[in-house]
Amino acid sequence: MPYFVFRILPDKKFSLVKSCDQYKEAKDLCRELRIAESPDNPTAVRMAFAEDEAKAKRLLMDKRQPSSPLEEWEA
Repeated sequence: MPYFVFRILPDKKFSLVKSCDQYKEAKDLCRELRIAESPDNPTAVRMAFAEDEAKAKRLLMDKRQPSSPLEEWEA
């Protein structure tokens, strides 16, 4: 399964940047894109591991439950 790197626009729309076969390649791409973005730019970069692009978008859209009480307290 590939890793999908998305740019998330302010209106919660996902724009596929690239799909990568290796985790390291996707992680490095995310890091480069985040560094290149200016602080006043509202776009975000996220990565998802899924069977296809539609499932990756769905994973990123779903609101996740905190995995620990500490995360819930920080939210």
